[in-house]
Amino acid sequence: MIMTLSMLVSAQGFTMPPGASRSVGPPITLHMGFFDGISKAFTNEEFVSPPEGLKATARHILIKDKGQVELVLNELEAGVGFNQVAKAFSACPSGSQGGSLGSFSPGTMVKEFDAVIFDPETNIGEIVGPVQTKFGYHLIVVDKRTGM
Repeated sequence: MIMTLSMLVSAQGFTMPPGASRSVGPPITLHMGFFDGISKAFTNEEFVSPPEGLKATARHILIKDKGQVELVLNELEAGVGFNQVAKAFSACPSGSQGGSLGSFSPGTMVKEFDAVIFDPETNIGEIVGPVQTKFGYHLIVVDKRTGM
């Protein structure tokens, strides 16, 4: 069955304004069109980005063997850059990016790790650790913290 525009409009419960003809002529503006009811489904007018919450950006070096922690700390104390040491010693895949973990919110990492990262007493840019977790021992640098 082929529906004309007037059949489609009537089927949706709309009526033509008084005096309007059903023939082709000047355009008639309806106050509610066929797609107006669903058009808001495709817009983000009501969506507002959440405010930037508590987040941190950090790097770490994961060391599996406690005996290697001193060796890694000695490298760092000798002036070798954190990124270079992470690439050489970290057991985490992030080591290939200099230990970078990117930005994350509380609850993303294991509890012991989060406790250090989101502790206001932890200074930005300083090496903290070793911090023991179920994965091993971490030497951590918090690069940025927001929302605190």
